Amino acid sequence: MKITHYREKDFKTSNWSGGTTTELFIYPREADYKKRDFLFRLSSATVDLDRSDFTPLPGFFRFISPLNGDLKISHDEKNFTKLKPYEVYAFDGGAKTVSMGRVRDFNLMVKDGVETEVKNFALNKNSVLKFSVLKGEIGWIFLYNTKTLLRAETVNEKKDFNLDKLDLIIFEADDDTNGDTKEEVLISADGALSLFYGKVPTAF
Repeated sequence: MKITHYREKDFKTSNWSGGTTTELFIYPREADYKKRDFLFRLSSATVDLDRSDFTPLPGFFRFISPLNGDLKISHDEKNFTKLKPYEVYAFDGGAKTVSMGRVRDFNLMVKDGVETEVKNFALNKNSVLKFSVLKGEIGWIFLYNTKTLLRAETVNEKKDFNLDKLDLIIFEADDDTNGDTKEEVLISADGALSLFYGKVPTAF
């Protein structure tokens, strides 16, 4: 299994109408967010205004979660869904969407029809996160503002990662893996932390 650790210095940050957005990962890697030619995109944005209008993304489905503070989201400006840190909300990227609250958030955007989800997990010294990646899938783990040691263990190797402010770890099955063979990875940590994880099929 190929395991790649991306840090804050590896990410691209740009402005949007409500603050800044940091692109953590985009697939295909040569895709351009502005051209909307990606299969999926992981990002983290700051919302610096009390009220913000989301950029419409027709043809995509979105997952969002605040990382610090409460976020309220509405599609009609009457009924709001209130999200606490690490609560995940999924919605149609093409729908009119406004938010209330100044936060940093985490986002996954996927092309319509791609089956995926965003999960959160509270890891500590006594727990292990176990998940698998098939050939034709990309697995990922995102961590925010966590200073600890994370270990990823597969059948063939163990890798340690020193975590800091913004960290993304990407998991890809080896090229010689059979299409129906799962490659398993065990995630453990020296301290307590919360993380998001998931996997996205790339053979779409």
